[in-house]
Amino acid sequence: MSKITIAGNSFVVTSSISMENLELVKKHRPKALKIVDEETREELFAVGIGGNSLNSVGISFGGVSNNEEKLATVTVPIPSDVEDAKAYVQEKAGAALVNLNRIEAGINEVLEEIQEEQKKVTDSITVAV
Repeated sequence: MSKITIAGNSFVVTSSISMENLELVKKHRPKALKIVDEETREELFAVGIGGNSLNSVGISFGGVSNNEEKLATVTVPIPSDVEDAKAYVQEKAGAALVNLNRIEAGINEVLEEIQEEQKKVTDSITVAV
């Protein structure tokens, strides 16, 4: 489950998925990083990589945590005139966090599928001398 940390005049959204694994999913199963309306086929929310933004329709991770897990992060400034940082973050990031958690809930299964496929391909490769 992703989380939000308020630090000084910014808040940081930290994914429960490493940047490396998000990149792997983006490469092999990009649809797994989107929430799409079943009836209208409209894209409701998406997870991206390489940016540093967050809004009601998506999040783009541009950083990684400073631990060995290297979880994907995005840092968002809090305006200096904000009096209640928690309320501000709830308003700006609450819906995005809920949708991010929905996407992350299915990521581990997708990662297992990708890793199994890669292992099968690797096992089928013969190196001729």
